[in-house]
Parts: sequence; C-alpha cells; structure tokens
Amino acid sequence: MSEPTVDAGTLAGAYLALAQLFSYPNPEAWKRLTENGLVDPEISAADLEAEYLAAFEVGREKSPVPLFEGMHRGDLGRDGILEDLLRFYEFFDVKLSETDREYPDHLVTELEFVAWLCMQEHAAEQKGGDALPYRRAARDFLDRHLGAWLPNFRKRLEATETAYAQYGTTLAELVETHRGRLGNELQESGDTP
Repeated sequence: MSEPTVDAGTLAGAYLALAQLFSYPNPEAWKRLTENGLVDPEISAADLEAEYLAAFEVGREKSPVPLFEGMHRGDLGRDGILEDLLRFYEFFDVKLSETDREYPDHLVTELEFVAWLCMQEHAAEQKGGDALPYRRAARDFLDRHLGAWLPNFRKRLEATETAYAQYGTTLAELVETHRGRLGNELQESGDTP
C-alpha cells in the first residue's frame, strides 16, 4: 500500500512560505509571516531582523551561515554549481529577475524554483496533462542541489541558536519528505532514478 500523496499545489505553497522565511524580513514580510502563522507574533519585526542578521550576515559569537549553495559545497566549486543551476532554469525557460540574476544558488531562488516546478506539476494534473517531467525535474533538482547542501546548512544553522534554527529543520524535513514522495511515485510509475 502506498503512502498518501501530498498535493503538488500544497507543496508549492510550503516552498514559497519557506522562501519568505529565508528572505530578508522587512516589516511587510514580518506582517505576512506572522499573519500566516509562520513566525511567532511574540517575535517583533526588529527582533526577527536581528535574528536574520545574526544567522546569515554577521553571526553571533559564531560565523554566519551563507544562504548560497556554492558556499556549502566545495565538491563542485561555485562556478560548477552556478552552471548547473542555470541549465535547470534555462531548460524550463525560467528567467531570474534583474535583482536575482547574480544569485542563482541563493536558497530563496532555489526554493522558488522548486515551488514553480510543483505549480507546473499541479497545473498539468488539473488539466489531465503529463506531470511526470516536472516530477522528474523536481527529483533531480532536489537530489543535485537542495538535498545535497541542506544537511550542512541545517547543521550550521542549528549552531547559531537563533530563531532561524527551527526553520532549517522544517526546511530539511520538507525537502526529505518531498524527495521520498517523488522517489516512491516515480518508482511506482516505472521511472527509475
């Protein structure tokens, strides 16, 4: 008996919510995050900003945690990672905004791309179309990118002892759950990894 599947649209929403969490928390973002229950309203906008800076920009008695895949993975070098990411984005004709063009390996950019793949999968399912290419792409992207560097990111983030440590755990669990779901679904469909 197979596990119950999670709707691709729901997964897209989860990835977008985490992209918001790992974006710089300006007052408008803080309001959205607290209204949607993603951040405890007891944490003020200023406190969340301070936690963000402590975790990702300046560190608090420890070095900050980079939000860029290339800074966590010495195995490929940042240039190789950027090249591979740009191939993924270009294959699906996904254009980075002018402000994001220099950051294809930023955590938020990668989360938004997986959310986009999930939205495309969901749209194909709703139209009775073929969602398999989007599932394969998501599996490959998670295996080659997010799934490859998030364990190190999570470990380093937990060591910051900031409010963001819990979000690293949430993110890692989402990615692992999604990878497992994709692996099971693609195996059941005869598409071996």
